[in-house]
Amino acid sequence: MKVWWLVVLLIAGCSTAPQTDRPYPLQLQSVSTRPGGIISVAELQPGDLLLSSATSPQSWGIRLISFSGVSHAAIYLGDRLVAEAVGSGVKIIPLQQAIEESNNLLVLRVPSLTQDQSSLLREFAHQQQGKKYNFKGIVMFMPFMVSRRVCELPLMHENLRSACLTALARVQLADVDDPQANRFFCSEFVIAGYRHAGVELLQGQASWVSPADLMHLRDGDISAWHSEQNMQYIGHLKRWNLKEILSLRSASRQAE
Repeated sequence: MKVWWLVVLLIAGCSTAPQTDRPYPLQLQSVSTRPGGIISVAELQPGDLLLSSATSPQSWGIRLISFSGVSHAAIYLGDRLVAEAVGSGVKIIPLQQAIEESNNLLVLRVPSLTQDQSSLLREFAHQQQGKKYNFKGIVMFMPFMVSRRVCELPLMHENLRSACLTALARVQLADVDDPQANRFFCSEFVIAGYRHAGVELLQGQASWVSPADLMHLRDGDISAWHSEQNMQYIGHLKRWNLKEILSLRSASRQAE
């Protein structure tokens, strides 16, 4: 019975409020801190962080290797525009396109973000538009996503965990930043953008951070990296609903 409950807990991904004297659970988590949470586009603010997933094999692969419900990160610029780094490079796309390309899309916000900082985020996005995708960085990052689990074992103290992650990243990802300074993968672009705006989300190089790490900046979650700025969960623009999907598939089969 105890084993069964442990499996359920890991799958559900329960996260608790961070305390330095408390054991650190594995980074498995749900995608919301409150039930429902569906919001409208009108509730977005410039500078909001968008985290999403899709049904592509790449998205499933990233989620599986990171034990996360998200596989992509982007920045909302306002005026229904979204900045992101994808395989074709850094792009600014319509918000509607970002919604359509996701099967699950949630919004986090820096509570203290100023109008000047959101303007700097927009400035950064336009400056980097057209820059190439950091393929080398993401290839090197994938083995790191596996090996970093040794630093995230239960009972690992927060300070020890952060030191372990930093040491491991410096060994495995040491030569990512300089040669690829003008290239970004999605979460790397997000961290760099916020830093350009004077907002430190967490410790560590931008190329060390995954969308799952950004997810765990939610107030009430435990971040693998030392968190510099907790973020507020605003809601979901689009929510993955397994029951609804199964119901639609069942109805489609019956129609056939």
